[in-house]
Amino acid sequence: MKSCDEKSVGRLLYLTVQAMTNHAERVLKPYGLTVEQYVLLKNIPEDDTLSQNQLCEIVEKSAANVTRILDRLEKKSLVRRKQNPADRRSTLLVLTVQGKEMVEKVYVLFESFSEHLTKGIPSHEQDLLMEFLDRIRGNLDLLTDNFFSSRSNS
Repeated sequence: MKSCDEKSVGRLLYLTVQAMTNHAERVLKPYGLTVEQYVLLKNIPEDDTLSQNQLCEIVEKSAANVTRILDRLEKKSLVRRKQNPADRRSTLLVLTVQGKEMVEKVYVLFESFSEHLTKGIPSHEQDLLMEFLDRIRGNLDLLTDNFFSSRSNS
């Protein structure tokens, strides 16, 4: 069995995501937010509504996961749900005044985050990295699709 110390693309990606998440969690802690909560908040338009299903697609999370996070944000008075007048089966999401203020406060803390992540990496190498990450993501999507299609055929 191979050791976790081994350098592999998967391990390095995992460690990088962990480090980013840990940093973001520390930054958000004084505001009483988690990374998942902030991601949802910042994807709800400030001056418009968004359906819960649209938000699920944007953040690529399941409806159950988004509902759980929205419940917590609603308890904190950062977001409000309202019935969609055009479709009774749909719920619209609205940022409250407190929610807008929170997004503005926290956004400032993350403005230079990408700059810090890519410090010392020339733009052409950043472009390559983005291309490679897109390919890896595509490969993962195919792997997942193939895995589940083979299981459903069994």
